Amino acid sequence: MIGAGNGGLATAARLRRRGCADVGLVEPSERHVYKPLQNYVGLGLARTDELSRPQADLIPDGVTWHRTAAVAIDPVTRVVTCADGTEVAGADIVLAPGATLDWDAVPGAADALQRGLAISTFDDALLDRAWERIRTLERGTAIFTLHGQPASGRETALKPLLLACDLWRRTGVLDAIDVVLVHDESRLHPVADIEGEWRRHLDGAGIDVRLGVRVAAVEGDEVVLASEAGERRERVDLLHLLPPYAAAPVVAASALDAPGTDGFVDVDVETLRHRTHPRIWGIGDGAALGDARTGGALRKQTRIVVENIRHARAGEPLERYDGYTVAPVATGRGRLSFAEYDRSGSMRRSLPVRVRDQLRAHRAWYVLDRHVLPQVYWHGILTGRV
Repeated sequence: MIGAGNGGLATAARLRRRGCADVGLVEPSERHVYKPLQNYVGLGLARTDELSRPQADLIPDGVTWHRTAAVAIDPVTRVVTCADGTEVAGADIVLAPGATLDWDAVPGAADALQRGLAISTFDDALLDRAWERIRTLERGTAIFTLHGQPASGRETALKPLLLACDLWRRTGVLDAIDVVLVHDESRLHPVADIEGEWRRHLDGAGIDVRLGVRVAAVEGDEVVLASEAGERRERVDLLHLLPPYAAAPVVAASALDAPGTDGFVDVDVETLRHRTHPRIWGIGDGAALGDARTGGALRKQTRIVVENIRHARAGEPLERYDGYTVAPVATGRGRLSFAEYDRSGSMRRSLPVRVRDQLRAHRAWYVLDRHVLPQVYWHGILTGRV
């Protein structure tokens, strides 16, 4: 396993549960962050100490942890060269390196984050500042960004937007704040039903939605907004950024990407197997899987990749991943829309509770996302039980 995030740990645990005696994890991080909780911490709705745990406490029993980073992989011999000079070989290699935050992709963004003009609830190092800036804003212009792939959990970029508007409404300052959402694609979401539910809440909060627009740069207290019509500057008092994401360098360094994947692992989107090297597999944010870059998607992917490794070794047909993913969007404190869909754009439903529409925002889905799923994550997903 390359990477010990959600996908790496869960896959390693599943492999052990399915009888694989020799499983290794290559991962340098000493701390493991439950990313879906970051938006709640950044909006004052969760404590910082709920966000992470020591990596050492999460390594599955019987798994060898190589506390270093992978810098190159020979896809033929399947030898992994590590940053500390060691080499690790595997019969099969599962790539789950995630994606990296690339603030330099937006000129001026890193400086704006340092100054506090810009914030992001997608960077755990910036959460305290994000909460301070959101709760103290009383007037002016607030711009929030959404963008297409690559993006880790991109739908959840609406969480900080709608939760901030809910807070500003409760404190009586929303009418004094011009709230803008810019999205570089032509639609809010490719699934019409999800788009309609989002639009209902955005319109209800009075948010100015601008499609086909992106933040091209940040200069002083102004943002440069680019669209097909050209560029324009706009003064901003608060800028919340969904980060630009880049592929982990080890992928391109190992020639495991391909033209059109932007440096992400080139896998068959159904089998999760590398298109050229049959003993290499890719899952999660680090793989070129389109919209399937969420924790909910990973839960499906880890099961399928483990089964497909077993099937491939036995010469049996491989299972198929249908692109399932989930868009959990908190529309206000105590309410959340829990939309599930697949690669075809069809709505899906995996929750056992059948008496309520998951797409319509409701308190039950907020409790699930904010309180239940973190416990399921630590005690079920990462241990390979769920």
